[in-house]
Amino acid sequence: MENRILARLRRSMGVEPCGADPAWLLTLLTLLPVNTYTLEEWNQALSQVFGRQICCPSYRMLDRYLHRAVLDVK
Repeated sequence: MENRILARLRRSMGVEPCGADPAWLLTLLTLLPVNTYTLEEWNQALSQVFGRQICCPSYRMLDRYLHRAVLDVK
């Protein structure tokens, strides 16, 4: 089953999951209501985009992780 977040990027932006940039994930996280997708779906999308297992235990950690990955915020 395809991840709903990555499927949305593919449908609306033409972004293929294997070529997805973390900036697209940060954009969705920033623009959409927090509960649009579950943490499990976010973790699956992150894991697929980064090519390794990622598990953020909260939306706050997810936000921090993506900001650091995309913007190199310390």
